[in-house]
Amino acid sequence: MNTPNIPPSPDWPAGFHSAWQMICSRPADLEGLPASRWKHAWSTHPSAARRIHNAVLWQKPRTIIETGTFEGLGTYAMAKAAAINGGGTIYTIDYDGDPEASIPPEDWQQLRDFRLENLEKARADFPSVKIVFLDGDSRIVLPQLFQDGKTVWDLFFQDSMHFTAGILAEWQIVKPHASPRALAIFDDVCLDWKKLPSHLAGHRDFCLHFVLYEALGRGWRWKSTGEGRGQFFAKKMRD
Repeated sequence: MNTPNIPPSPDWPAGFHSAWQMICSRPADLEGLPASRWKHAWSTHPSAARRIHNAVLWQKPRTIIETGTFEGLGTYAMAKAAAINGGGTIYTIDYDGDPEASIPPEDWQQLRDFRLENLEKARADFPSVKIVFLDGDSRIVLPQLFQDGKTVWDLFFQDSMHFTAGILAEWQIVKPHASPRALAIFDDVCLDWKKLPSHLAGHRDFCLHFVLYEALGRGWRWKSTGEGRGQFFAKKMRD
């Protein structure tokens, strides 16, 4: 069993904007992170894994919701940081399919096998973190998490459907259940869409929509980067 060997850093800035540079550039000890094995290169980019790990270290969320588990590499990176913080719960959602890709069933089965192995490794390595895998379309599964009327999330990592309508569908479900200090991270998008790979550039509309209709005047602040296929961060409330 691995024991996290990085103590919580005492020098994290309190505010999101002041912490941003450290989230993006601080080295992350991701020893133990499984290598990507799926033949389709969709798994969490190494620089994105570093940022989400650092973001968890900084924000110390107790409840994390992830959509788009894939091989479970992002889950592992967040779980390691959560264990360093003292524990927490990760709900991670995925299913064997993609509305924008034609992939043989045997490839989806291979992905499922890798995902289950990696999630079991994360559970074994970080027993203080409860990892709950939910199988299904996120637009159907997410509302079930909030049926009790009590569940709130501190960190939402959106890494499933990478088209504007799908991202917004998930966001509209989770938004009412954000904790007062919530942080949302959207993968494979950024405000400077020219920095994105060509196959992702068409998803730039989400960031513009978020800034204009979700963030301005509604207590959310944002940052984005094009490094490593891009990520868009949104922090609730003003610094």
